[in-house]
Amino acid sequence: MNGEDHATGAPVVIRARADDDLDACAALARETHVVDGYPVFVRDDDFRGFVAPRSALAAFVGERAGEIVGHVALHPSTVPAVMALAQSSLGVEPDGLGVVARLIVAPAARRLGIARRLLETATAAAHERGLVPILDVVTRHDAAISLYEAVGWQCLGTVAFALPDGSMIDEHVYRAPEAG
Repeated sequence: MNGEDHATGAPVVIRARADDDLDACAALARETHVVDGYPVFVRDDDFRGFVAPRSALAAFVGERAGEIVGHVALHPSTVPAVMALAQSSLGVEPDGLGVVARLIVAPAARRLGIARRLLETATAAAHERGLVPILDVVTRHDAAISLYEAVGWQCLGTVAFALPDGSMIDEHVYRAPEAG
């Protein structure tokens, strides 16, 4: 999926993530963590493991001028509280859900439509697998929430759960718009 970065004229390519992309994706996640506090928790400071857990169903990157500027993945599950809310709200078994996760865009590449395109790509990948796409987002991440709602994602509710370090976190749970 190609498009143009209107700020620089450089083409932005959305493509499947390759193993060779993992170091750049980990660096992108680390930078986003410093700037935005996302991800909120990374076990053992392992950003590479954060972007590329073995359980991922698919993963995609946004690339501009040879540089990875965005990432998103599709996972089979997320924390139990999120899965339980999605299951009960949607009447779908756990294996019928696809979790859009790890959506990250480089701070210098924001407001160019990259996040929207990555979100659309992961959502389409879920639909192609016959899954209902959901996602969870920390309640204080207003920019991400604004994006999801602007493209038609619907909030199913909010859950609270403990992170591995014992701190509590609140997240909204969203479902994608119907495939059309």
